[in-house]
Amino acid sequence: MKSSPAKNVPVVDEEARTLMRKIVEGVAWRQVASINILGHGLKFVTELDVKLRVVGELDRALELFQDVAGLYDELGWTDLESAVRERVEGLPYPESRLEFGVAYYVSGLIEEVAMGAFVESTYAPFAAIARKNVEASARRPEPTRFLEYSSDAAHRPHAQELLDRWVSLARRSFGRADSPHDARALALGLKSRPAAAIDAQFCERLQPFLERCHLALTRLES
Repeated sequence: MKSSPAKNVPVVDEEARTLMRKIVEGVAWRQVASINILGHGLKFVTELDVKLRVVGELDRALELFQDVAGLYDELGWTDLESAVRERVEGLPYPESRLEFGVAYYVSGLIEEVAMGAFVESTYAPFAAIARKNVEASARRPEPTRFLEYSSDAAHRPHAQELLDRWVSLARRSFGRADSPHDARALALGLKSRPAAAIDAQFCERLQPFLERCHLALTRLES
């Protein structure tokens, strides 16, 4: 059963509220995916300083998900985790330390770029969460082991395969470029950039890393 929005949250009309539900669920499944990557990847990490860094990021990711879940409830819905569970269940996990490095890096870049489209949202509570999310995501360093591995030409086909796996998932998470929901969210000021522009920015931000890895951006199949 839907509950009434909290008194300290600005009232939005029904169209904007419905669009925010879709937006929040999109953010939530990416956040759960990041949480799962971080938690699963810990088993591959042996260095104490790196473990501590990953645990710190995991803690921040959980906190951010909690913020989003709170907003979901304030908008009138409950149990955000159940709402995104089916979508999350189909996501892969890193299978090695090498793959964890690239998944860790790409998932952080996804979140930074995707949430950047909401930092000026007309829905102020969500804009505040977006700014916090962008700041946390921007701290992830490039995966040194993956860079070293791909420097050997003999390793590049495998490195490309690992990269493609996570970049493809990242780009699909931005949503359809021709979605009417995307157009309405822009018109209402709930976001500042369309899905196509978010995807283009992600590819642009990723390009220097690709060059350092001697890899390419594989065309995304429709």
